[in-house]
Amino acid sequence: MLQNLSKREWFNSKLRKNFLVFDKNQFPKFMDTSYDPTIFAVINAAYILKDKLDDFFKVVEPLIVFDKNKNTFKIDNLQSEKIKEMLFHDKMLSGLTLFEFNPKGTEHLDFLRQLGAEISDQTEHIPAAGSDVIKLKNWKSYFNKKYDITFSNGLMDENSSIKYEKHTAVFSGLELYTLFANITKKTGFSIHSNGSIISSLYETFFQFIGFNVIEYFRTNDENFKFTMIMQKINKKETNFDEFFYIYHELKKRWPTRYGN
Repeated sequence: MLQNLSKREWFNSKLRKNFLVFDKNQFPKFMDTSYDPTIFAVINAAYILKDKLDDFFKVVEPLIVFDKNKNTFKIDNLQSEKIKEMLFHDKMLSGLTLFEFNPKGTEHLDFLRQLGAEISDQTEHIPAAGSDVIKLKNWKSYFNKKYDITFSNGLMDENSSIKYEKHTAVFSGLELYTLFANITKKTGFSIHSNGSIISSLYETFFQFIGFNVIEYFRTNDENFKFTMIMQKINKKETNFDEFFYIYHELKKRWPTRYGN
């Protein structure tokens, strides 16, 4: 029975390779925007990179309450402000470098900076559309370093603006994932929320570009949006020609899955 579990036991049961995976819509409301699951996963990643999972539990513990009516634990978002104070104290993002492609506003970036994150100035200036849009053929002209954590929100979706030229949304999305793999440090994490291009279809592809898929899960109840968490397992950099070859070889095996 869940009521016989301690908070720590429940916490451990929700861990997926040290990432705490909540039920839909139960993320701490740090921003009260679509960025909430992304921000929480980024913070979780920082505690993993610093090998401080016990400290992470201490931060999360006030959020965990038992719902007698449903006989299960749930997240009490009224405590979000309280744990913000603990996060500001820990500053677990200190010393970690972050990059987001195509941010929606800056409030969430300011919040992550308050937690100590070093966020690339390029985050807000790399073109996401137009003739100069970043792709595998030109990414090295924008980047001269790799990051501990890379992330996006609402970008990796088949209905977003990632489609370019005559390529399918899947092709364009997987090219962007390859770019993220190239700029993520070995053992670093790449986190993508509110998208539909997810690992259940393309896990073999992610392995080729050096990503290990940790977990993917429904972020909310709207439009089948997911959050995906991956870890870079090597120093591999994939160029466009290699990506193009991998994509089309996999497309031969699963033509419906990889688009027309």
